[in-house]
Amino acid sequence: MQLYSTQGIIFRTLKYSETSIICDIYTKDKGLRSFIVSGVRNSKKGSNAAIFTPLNIVDLVAYDADVEKLARIKEINFAYHFSTLNLEVIPSSMAIFILEVCRNAIKEREANQELYNFIIDWIQYLDHNGSINPNLHLLFLYEFSAYLGLEPMKNYSNVMSYFDMLEGAFCTTDPGGEYILDMEDSNLFSYMMDQKREQISTFKTTKIQRDRLTDQWLLYYKLHLPGFKELLSLDVLRSVL
Repeated sequence: MQLYSTQGIIFRTLKYSETSIICDIYTKDKGLRSFIVSGVRNSKKGSNAAIFTPLNIVDLVAYDADVEKLARIKEINFAYHFSTLNLEVIPSSMAIFILEVCRNAIKEREANQELYNFIIDWIQYLDHNGSINPNLHLLFLYEFSAYLGLEPMKNYSNVMSYFDMLEGAFCTTDPGGEYILDMEDSNLFSYMMDQKREQISTFKTTKIQRDRLTDQWLLYYKLHLPGFKELLSLDVLRSVL
């Protein structure tokens, strides 16, 4: 069986038998792949289980199995060592939230290097910036939506002032539907889409507004991505922001 080398992000690790794990890794060159790793939880052998912690960025050499089957890893090493994510609560919580969003949204088992680089860039940005704006995850949700083909239309105006989550665009009137944002939230939704990471400090919200916008963005994902699950990391993120 052929071997290949690639970089990857640990998406998820599940216990399998007493000493083994099943690990989902989003790889740069092969997309989302699942691996079975034997003996990794055996303390007698000097376990390297820590490398399989979700969010870690790794270099690996693996056997090129069928995409629907569990493959084996021949070699794995850290490709990047975090500076602050293992120490700082806020950037760590935001990074775990972002990882869970990615894990829920990405299903393709094929390479998308542009998307991979986008995720890596965000993780490393959070690692390098100790002072994190509490609205930064909202900007991620907007930017990520474009890679998923879900980017909302930026057609907000004094006339088109209500955001329709089902259509992914602003509309002229509020028909009172369940998925139509009111004028205040639509304005915030539009203003946030004009932000850049370097300027995000100018985007001010109250905690109530931020929580509401987060819920609205996650509902938007659920409406357009079948199987998008509730996020276990959301409550933790809310508690630290």
